[in-house]
Amino acid sequence: MQGMNERPDDESQIEEDKPETRTISRRTFLKWTAAAGVLAGVTGLGALSTLGYVYRPPSPPPAWEIAPGVIDYGIWESMHPLNNQDYTNQLGGPTPNVLKVAQWYDYWPGSFITDFVDYMKVTYNLSVDVQVDIYTSNEELFEWITLGGKKYDVMFPTNHIVDTIKKGGFLYNLNLDWISNFNNLWTDFIRVPHHVDSPDNLDQRQDPNGLHFVGIPYFFGTTGIAFRSDVIPKADVEEIGLDFFTMSEYTTLNPGTLPAGTTVTLKNQMRMLEDLRDVFTFGFKAAGWADQQANNLTPSPYIEPYTDTNGVTWPRPGVGTQWTSNETDSAKVGAMRDWLFRCKPNLFDFNSTGDTPSLIAGLAVLNQAWSGDIAYAQRPDQNNPQYADYVVPKQGSRWWQDTCTIHSASRNIWLAHQFINFIHSVDAAWPENQKLTRWNLYPTPNKACYDYFWNLEHANGAYAPPTPIWSTGSTWIMTDDARLYPNIKDPDTWARCDLPRDVGFDALINKYNPLWFDLTSE
Repeated sequence: MQGMNERPDDESQIEEDKPETRTISRRTFLKWTAAAGVLAGVTGLGALSTLGYVYRPPSPPPAWEIAPGVIDYGIWESMHPLNNQDYTNQLGGPTPNVLKVAQWYDYWPGSFITDFVDYMKVTYNLSVDVQVDIYTSNEELFEWITLGGKKYDVMFPTNHIVDTIKKGGFLYNLNLDWISNFNNLWTDFIRVPHHVDSPDNLDQRQDPNGLHFVGIPYFFGTTGIAFRSDVIPKADVEEIGLDFFTMSEYTTLNPGTLPAGTTVTLKNQMRMLEDLRDVFTFGFKAAGWADQQANNLTPSPYIEPYTDTNGVTWPRPGVGTQWTSNETDSAKVGAMRDWLFRCKPNLFDFNSTGDTPSLIAGLAVLNQAWSGDIAYAQRPDQNNPQYADYVVPKQGSRWWQDTCTIHSASRNIWLAHQFINFIHSVDAAWPENQKLTRWNLYPTPNKACYDYFWNLEHANGAYAPPTPIWSTGSTWIMTDDARLYPNIKDPDTWARCDLPRDVGFDALINKYNPLWFDLTSE
C-alpha cells in the first residue's frame, strides 16, 4: 500500500484504467483541499444547515418533483410508461444513456463499472456509460453540488453529511420498489435513529407525502487506534486507550514482542486523522471519560443505557454516562479542546494519507485510523501479514457509513436506482457486493454478502474449525474478525461507538470550525 501515491492528472481515467489491485485506500486519500477550501466547505455546511434547512439554488423542477428533493414516483411512472419491455423510455435527462457518479477515491475496482454496463445490456438491452468524478472529502463533494453547480445521478456522502444535505432537498427520496436488494441489508444500517428528539432517521426524511429513505449504506466502519503490534502490546492499547496521545513516552505494561517494562518513545511517532469529526470524537470521549472520573463515577463508554454481554447494566449507581461525538455544550467543547491541545505536542501531524503507511514503514507506533484501512494495511488475507493491529479505545469512539444517494439534480432517476441496486447484488450471475468486499476489505452492510462469505469460511458448520478462503498460507477468517464486524462479533465494542450527525450552524461555525483551525495550525 502506497499511501502517498500521486493521483493521475486525468481523473476520468482512474476507474477504468487502473489495475484490479488496490493501491491506496478510499479513506487514506481523504484530505482537505486547502485552508481556504476547508473554510469554504465547512462554513458552507454550517451556514446552510441553520434553521434546519439547506439553501438550494432555484431551478425549474420536473413535473414529478413535488417539493425540493421529493419525487412522486406515481407521476414519474405515468410520464415514463414501459413499452413492450423496451426500457429506453425509463432513461432520462439530457444524456439519457450516461450515468454520472461522484465517488470517493479508490472505493471499487474498475471492473465494477464494466460489470454494470454489461448488466444493463444483458438485462435491459440498454447501452449505457458511467462517468465517475473522484472526490477526496465530503466538503469537496458539497462544494461541487452547491457553489460548483455540478450535477450527478449517484453520490456517496458519509452519514453526517447526508444528515445535513437531506434537509435542503439536495437528495431525492428513493423508490425502494426499484431497489430489491435493499432486503439484503442488515437492519443495523437502515432506519438508524438520528437522535432521541428527532422525528426522522439518519437515512430517512419526512417529506410532504410521508417518511422516505434518501440513502442506503454503501460500506461502514469504525474509527479507532492502530498500532505497531511488535512494539506495543494489544493489552496495553486496550488498557490505556486514548491516553496514549497525551504521552511523550510510556513503559510497556504487558509482555509482548518487547518485555514488560520497556520504554517506548511516542512523541512524533503518533498521528491523528485530518478529519474534524474523527479527531473531535476522540476529544469528546477522552474528556467525557475524565469528567466522569472527576465526579467520582466509574467511567462508562456508553452514551445511553446498555446491558453488556456479561449482563452488567450501564449506567447504574456510581457509574457515569459517556459523552457523544455530537456535543455542542460550550463547556464540553472546551474540555474536548483542552484535551486535544494536550495531545498536539506529541503528534507528528494530522494526516489521513499517512496513518497506515507510517505504521507499516515503522515511522509511527500508534495512530488514529479507520477500521477498513488498517485491515487493508495489515493484509490478513495474504500469507505475510504486517505488524499492525487495531482496537476501538475503551473510552469509546464513532462508527460511520458511506451512503448511496441520488442527487436532486439527477434526471436519470431509474438508471440511478439500477446502479444502487447493482451495488448490493449478491446473485450468482452478478456477485457485485462480494467483489467489492473482497477488493477493499471494508465491512459490508449487506447481510446476504456477509452470509455468503460466512458460509464459505464455515463450510463444515458453525462448530467446526473455519476454513480460510483467501491467499494460500493465510489463516484469516474475515467474517469472524471483530475489528471489522463488531456489530456481530463484539457487540460491547459496537455499543461503545455512536454515530455522528449534523451539529447545526451555531456549533459548526462558532465552536467546531475555529477550534479545528487553531488545532491544525502550526
